[in-house]
Amino acid sequence: MSSKNIQKPHPGSSEKARKALRWFGRLYGSLFYKAEVYGLENVPETGKVLVLSKHQRNDDIPLGLSKALYHRRMDIWAIMKDSLASPMFFDFFLRCGGIPLNRKEPRKSKNDLLFAKKVLNEGNMLVIFPEQTTVPYKMGKGRPGGFRFIVGKPEEPLPVLCLGLEYKPRGFLRRTSFIVRAGKLRYLTADMDPEDFLHDCMHEIASLTSLKYPFEQSKKSADLELEEAPI
Repeated sequence: MSSKNIQKPHPGSSEKARKALRWFGRLYGSLFYKAEVYGLENVPETGKVLVLSKHQRNDDIPLGLSKALYHRRMDIWAIMKDSLASPMFFDFFLRCGGIPLNRKEPRKSKNDLLFAKKVLNEGNMLVIFPEQTTVPYKMGKGRPGGFRFIVGKPEEPLPVLCLGLEYKPRGFLRRTSFIVRAGKLRYLTADMDPEDFLHDCMHEIASLTSLKYPFEQSKKSADLELEEAPI
């Protein structure tokens, strides 16, 4: 195996880095956004839970964490774009709980997705963006490959929470309205089809974001490379 194919091990998370991100998100969010949060009582304070979130813009992670999820718990990990794991960031976003994903070639991120699966099964919260890219003011199509790989065949019902993130510009010199809505817990079991489950969740995410999900469920996903690639 060539050295360029060897992935650097994840450095692990840091409480200091998470607190720094929370501080930044609160300050930045207060300056530029008027936040409203609904359904926070639906977010479990302990135990493993998979969060499926709408992805509108790059601000989603610091705002969603500092204005909502961090109010319930701090043991939160999130799938992020792999460019945030660049050496120029000195592992900061990794230390905040970020897990990099190569969106163009997901199979190159298989070790990172295995790590994501591990931290979820250890009783943490894991946030993923099923659209796998930012899609502002409309819904993108849910990509089932990473979701299916992470959930596998749950040995026990897996708690899943849908999260809507809505932005409403309010005019010149007025803070943008930022609305977080957390749905009620769903449970994925081994006898359920992950792609059907995700499709239903995409409709809920759209509803929680005041949008419509325009895509029909495919008969069979073509996004199988994560399952078929050797470990």
